Amino acid sequence: MRIAVLNNAVPFVRGGAEHLADALTAKLREYGHSAILVRIPFCWEPPTKILEHMLACRLLRLPEVERAVAFKFPAYFVPHANKLVWLLHQFRQAYDFWGTSFQGLPDTQEGRDVRECIIRADNVYLAEAKTIFTNSEVTARRLKTFNGLDSELLYPPLLEKGHFSCVDYGDYVFAPGRINDVKRQRLLVESMAFCRSPVRLVLAGRTETKVDADRIQAIIHAQGLEERIEFVDRFITEEEKAAWFSRALACAYIPYDEDSYGYVTLESYLSRKPVITCDDSGGIHELVKDGGTGRIVPAEPRAIAAAMDELYHDKPLARRMGEAGHSLAQSLNINWDRVIEALTR
Repeated sequence: MRIAVLNNAVPFVRGGAEHLADALTAKLREYGHSAILVRIPFCWEPPTKILEHMLACRLLRLPEVERAVAFKFPAYFVPHANKLVWLLHQFRQAYDFWGTSFQGLPDTQEGRDVRECIIRADNVYLAEAKTIFTNSEVTARRLKTFNGLDSELLYPPLLEKGHFSCVDYGDYVFAPGRINDVKRQRLLVESMAFCRSPVRLVLAGRTETKVDADRIQAIIHAQGLEERIEFVDRFITEEEKAAWFSRALACAYIPYDEDSYGYVTLESYLSRKPVITCDDSGGIHELVKDGGTGRIVPAEPRAIAAAMDELYHDKPLARRMGEAGHSLAQSLNINWDRVIEALTR
């Protein structure tokens, strides 16, 4: 089958959606299909630009394509007679982020008009899809709540998982991934000032903006945490990530209301490491069980610090939780056979 994978593209920004789009395209080819990845440029500043990108997607045509699989807004606006949507999240600034500090869109007449256009367009163009898959129960609930649309749960697998392993339970908590306000690495850094154990933090990933980097560096310097925090502000390879995971005490992943279980969570479990997350971290709760496979704590520095101290002082507990996480990951049937069958049936 000739299949087009559709995703938006913000220059120099790469996260889970970009990883999944690349992985799906590669796996479709591996399973014998002809697949092409279509990256559609997108920006949201100023807000009126969003409407231009929505229109551009509606004007796009896919000749010779037998099936389209679309991911993020507004890529799923592209018309096609045989379109599936694998929804990772909508434009959250118009939905669950509206009225929060992550809103992004201005609460002005222009901002409210753009928001209304986004919601109305989603109601129409998402409904064009033959099937809507969602990456988590959280995304499915939002879609049903805001747009009244049903979906089918389809967890995204890792591209490869054989390189993750456990060598030891060391003295550091590992926090990999793209760094920005929503992922809340700044809160994690602030927590280190309240740790009573010698636990360290390894924070590794590319900052989304210079402001993100400067804020983290400022906290490290202000609190005198240079010896406790290793801040690797760059893209890290899969090999580097696996090596850090293999000797970590645990993983910390504390985003605000995450859309999915998070690749980081699954990578941690495959490395037999427990996950520390927060009680408002959303889809991660689908995999993290408090006291079983990790710790779920309030989103405030002292509570996060206490969880890190607990695991540092009780490494057998960290090992038991990590092993439980590994068993859970193996039981969930998150694999490419299931994904390719769902998207090509």
